[in-house]
Amino acid sequence: MASGLFQDATGRDKPPRFGIINLLRRKLNQTFLFEFGTILVVAAALGVVARYFRQPLILAYLIAGILIGPFAFGLIKDNKIIENFAEIGIVFLLFLVGLELNPRKLIEIGNTALLAAFFQIIFSGAFYFLAAKLFGFPSISAVYLAVALTFSSTAIIVTLLSNRNDLDSLHGKILVGILLIQDFVAIFLLTVMSGLNSGGGGSIFYELGVKIIIRAIIIFALTYLVSKYVLPPIFRRIARSQELLFLSSLAWCFFLAVVALSLGFSSEIGAFLAGVSLATLPYSTHIAAKTRPLRDFFLMIFFIYLGTNLIFADLVKSIYPAIVFALLILVVNPAVVALVVSALGYRKRTSFLTGITLTQISEFSFLVVVLGSKLQILPKQALTLTSLIAVITVCISTYLISNGNRLYHFLRPHLAFLNFGNKKKDYLYNFPEQLEDHIILIGYHRIGRIIFETLKKNGEKVAIIDYDPRRIEELIEQGVNCTYGDAVDHDIVEQLNLKQAKMVISTIDKFEESELILKTYREINRRLKFIVTAGNAEEALELYGAGADLVIVPSLISGDYLAYLLKRLKNKEVELDELKKKEISTLESNGTEALVNKFTSKKL
Repeated sequence: MASGLFQDATGRDKPPRFGIINLLRRKLNQTFLFEFGTILVVAAALGVVARYFRQPLILAYLIAGILIGPFAFGLIKDNKIIENFAEIGIVFLLFLVGLELNPRKLIEIGNTALLAAFFQIIFSGAFYFLAAKLFGFPSISAVYLAVALTFSSTAIIVTLLSNRNDLDSLHGKILVGILLIQDFVAIFLLTVMSGLNSGGGGSIFYELGVKIIIRAIIIFALTYLVSKYVLPPIFRRIARSQELLFLSSLAWCFFLAVVALSLGFSSEIGAFLAGVSLATLPYSTHIAAKTRPLRDFFLMIFFIYLGTNLIFADLVKSIYPAIVFALLILVVNPAVVALVVSALGYRKRTSFLTGITLTQISEFSFLVVVLGSKLQILPKQALTLTSLIAVITVCISTYLISNGNRLYHFLRPHLAFLNFGNKKKDYLYNFPEQLEDHIILIGYHRIGRIIFETLKKNGEKVAIIDYDPRRIEELIEQGVNCTYGDAVDHDIVEQLNLKQAKMVISTIDKFEESELILKTYREINRRLKFIVTAGNAEEALELYGAGADLVIVPSLISGDYLAYLLKRLKNKEVELDELKKKEISTLESNGTEALVNKFTSKKL
């Protein structure tokens, strides 16, 4: 055939233009681009649904994996590339855990967190081991499964506590300490388990007794020496460029990951040590902030990868044991931790809230199960079982944590078993005089502090409630009427002498808690005046409907104040330079109160 428009250089016929497009469309189903795009689209869509129902994204990712995997639509043909991305996600996870696990923090952890974590790991692990044996797992498999189910999710707990502003509360601080101990123990166990993965046929006891210990000492010692004497001067120079600092941190992470692999450990252990070695540097917070989005992205791939590996037959077989294990986690973890915290002298509320927060399994659970499967110690069904347990416990624990206060007040009459112990640890209060004709102020953070100073200058008698023990200790030293705890705790309500109070001012912007405070206090004194804060206009209107006398939306007030300043500038009542000097003077004198008074006096 003569060479023409529809022939290529070799003389072969070229398909028409639209034929090429159709060919590309047909081929698209087999490309990495299509598969990766499918992963992102499905994950994003299910993520939106999960957020709408206030569920952790990990559940959306697992379900996305099930849908695009062979179990459902079979959109992913080659799991190998996704598996590689998933491994990178675990590397980043352990790197960030190391970055945030500053050795100094371990020293600062109190006995409460240490003992609670110790007893929780021992007793919970024992229960899960026995349950695994009852379901027919061999002893070594039962040990691996028990270890996997023992730890709680740092990411989920810290996120939920942060969203509720509970990280600085007493139970929040205890929980952070427990999670740090759990992470440390999990890393140690993963180090031992990953060492077994390179055994080459030697006995387990020989591996544990000689090879693992020697290799662990080598890599830990080298990491310590480098982090102490080599990294600080190098990173001091590198830190002049934020981009280079970030890139160098990742390079160090993957370098140690490779070193760990060469010594027979997993790459994740090397990444963890890389994070620990950078944790004491002054740039660790910046590095963590830059790395976190990468971790979240690749972890998304990891959980989707787990979902693609679930098998329908295993799902059916695993439903009953998954429910049993989930119930054990939802009962044993809270019971052990609450009893230990109560025995150490904390009140029922602190013990209860600390316990019910530890009611889900961890990201480490999947690492242990995957590692056990690679070692052929755990059957493949264990991954499906763990995924089902994660779905059940994460769903339920999210609601338990989000509604912890409501749940406590509902169950309080049945929590008599938490009454033992010397209850002095969190019984912080100071009421040197009988309260009458007083104002109750709930919350002593920035806004609460301003309100208190103003009320004090006006000669009002004030009683303050706050959940941060440091603030209460500060107020006790000043001789202020105050108490630590939950504003609707039965014991605290009795202390406040609500029948003689004239007003309640709440700076808590959580709608559910504000609504509960209104209901509880009005049942005791219907004449009480209520001033509360809300996060947005919609919640403010609902609080008015619930009986509030005045609802403040802080964001709207700040907007009004800015509008007031702009109006003054436009009318040339003040010059910008003059205004700047006045505002700086106000801030330097810690006079936010004066700033508010100045604004309100002008407005009124």
